[in-house]
Amino acid sequence: VLPLVRLQARKSGARIEVDVPERIAAVRCDRTMVEQVLLNLARNGIQSMEDTTPLAQRVLTLSATQTHPRWVTFAVTDAAGISPDVAQRLFTPFFSTRAEGMGLGLSLCRTVIEQHGGGLDFESPYPGGATGGTQFRFTLPAVAERPAPPERRDATD
Repeated sequence: VLPLVRLQARKSGARIEVDVPERIAAVRCDRTMVEQVLLNLARNGIQSMEDTTPLAQRVLTLSATQTHPRWVTFAVTDAAGISPDVAQRLFTPFFSTRAEGMGLGLSLCRTVIEQHGGGLDFESPYPGGATGGTQFRFTLPAVAERPAPPERRDATD
C-alpha cells in the first residue's frame, strides 16, 4: 500500500514513516483485504491532518510489531486527535465527518480484521505522538514458524 499512501501524502504535504522490524512473523490473512484496511486507515489519517495539523507536524507512521508469539500488531498513527463525541461513533455504519464520506470505511475495516480472528481499536489522543494524535491498531494471528526440514543426505554419505 505504500506507493498509494505516498501519493496521497505528497498531495497533502504529509510525511510517511515506516517502522517495521527486520524480522517479524508472517501473518495468516487475505492479503488484499488487509491491504484495503491499511489503505483506508492511512488515507483517513492523512485526511484528518489536512485541515488541523501544521505542515511540519504532518507525519503518518505505519508500524508493525510482534506483541505476542501468536499475534502481530499493525498500527497507523497520525498527528491529529479525534474529539470524544466523534470517537464514540467512529465504527458506526454510515457515520462520517466528511461531507463526501459514506461512513462505511472503519466499520468495514473492523469487520475484516474480526473475520481474520483479530481486533481493531484506536487511541486518541495518542500520547506517543508528538502532538497527541490518533493511533489505530489491529492484530492478526502470527503464523508459527515451522522448523526447517532436515537436511537430505545422499545415500553415499
